[in-house]
Amino acid sequence: MLGKSFAIWCVVLAIFALPSAAFTAEELKLDHVVVSYSGISKAYAEAIGRTVARARYVAVGQFRFDMPETIHVEITVDPDGKVQLFNDGADRIFLTIRSDENLRKPGTSGVYNIYGMCHEVGHMAMYRLIRDHSWLKGEGAEGWADYMGSRLVDAVYAKEGADLWPDRYDYSEEGTKRLEKKLSAEKLTTMAKAAGAWKQLAAIIGDKNIAPIFRAWGETKIDPADPAESLGKALADKSSEQTGQWWSDAQEILILKRAKSKVAADTVEENKLTGKTRELANDDGKEAGKRSMAGGGHAVRFQAPNDSCYVTEVRIYGSRYGLPAPPKENFHVWLCDKDFKQISDNQFPYSKFPYGNKPRWVALKIKPTRVPQEFIVCAGFNPTATKGVFVHYDAEGSGNSLVGLPGEPGDALKEGDWMIRVSVADKGD
Repeated sequence: MLGKSFAIWCVVLAIFALPSAAFTAEELKLDHVVVSYSGISKAYAEAIGRTVARARYVAVGQFRFDMPETIHVEITVDPDGKVQLFNDGADRIFLTIRSDENLRKPGTSGVYNIYGMCHEVGHMAMYRLIRDHSWLKGEGAEGWADYMGSRLVDAVYAKEGADLWPDRYDYSEEGTKRLEKKLSAEKLTTMAKAAGAWKQLAAIIGDKNIAPIFRAWGETKIDPADPAESLGKALADKSSEQTGQWWSDAQEILILKRAKSKVAADTVEENKLTGKTRELANDDGKEAGKRSMAGGGHAVRFQAPNDSCYVTEVRIYGSRYGLPAPPKENFHVWLCDKDFKQISDNQFPYSKFPYGNKPRWVALKIKPTRVPQEFIVCAGFNPTATKGVFVHYDAEGSGNSLVGLPGEPGDALKEGDWMIRVSVADKGD
């Protein structure tokens, strides 16, 4: 039994921040992998590099995935930090540990580093083909990485053998042996069901035919309110009739539907708004912390003066992190009804936000859109380790700030209120 600690590499991280570039790192180069490390032995760095190199080799050769020419693994030791492992969806894996004790065999450390690295390579294989996977439930993405990671562990063990890890142990138990035990449990978790679904798909179409489906999904325009139709068509175009029943069963496990609001996106030209403009705010303007949300968004519930108001502007206090150049993609600001269902989706370039530790209020003009008296504004940045926005919050919450995305209930932000404000106006007389 691997125990509960195995889940340490199976969580979706809520906060991303690049490891500090200030430490003096050594660099180890292997075929298609570069490991940057400090504070650990070369033996562990080499074992991690060999694990990633072999996992990449199999992802390309056996599964035909479009993997990066070079995967960069950055290992940071932070005695006061959290043990964290994540990837940027492109070509980088980040591991933060408290000490090299976290690299010892799982029986000593409680951390499954070989499986963890294979899990992240699995995520990378999917995310490089499906850039916008907002339609995929978190359990669906994690289930894929669990399945693929298990397969890659088997492949690593087959090639590298039991002597891969400096303090030798039988890591073959972390592969499909572990997954099969999980899938044979009397009651399956949602993530286990997702892993089982991906396993079934691979059995039906074969390893080399998964990547073409992911690529087709990545190139398909998805309706967030009903992703199944377009995804199913792309699936049918790339596979055989055998996948029909699989798709019918898997949809509920894998797909997230974001129901649209019954409130229509009623817009007007700005010159039609002759009434008074006012800014609505729940925060006190004094920053107390900041967060970047992976797999979620920054949302605030507002109360308009009446039910005839139009949103004209949203202001967010924050700054960009990651690579200095802004990513070539837009972030989203959704206007939603009180049930967190989308009224309108407004997109803006990442370059709107300043880079580095220089947060400021960023004003985002919205085409005047009518909202109900109670409504929600949500900002989503689809962050990774190398791109994202830190949105700040104050020290005392009003209960109106949420963590989530349109179509989901949303969880209360416990720390305070997001520093997100909105301007509304009406048509006047």
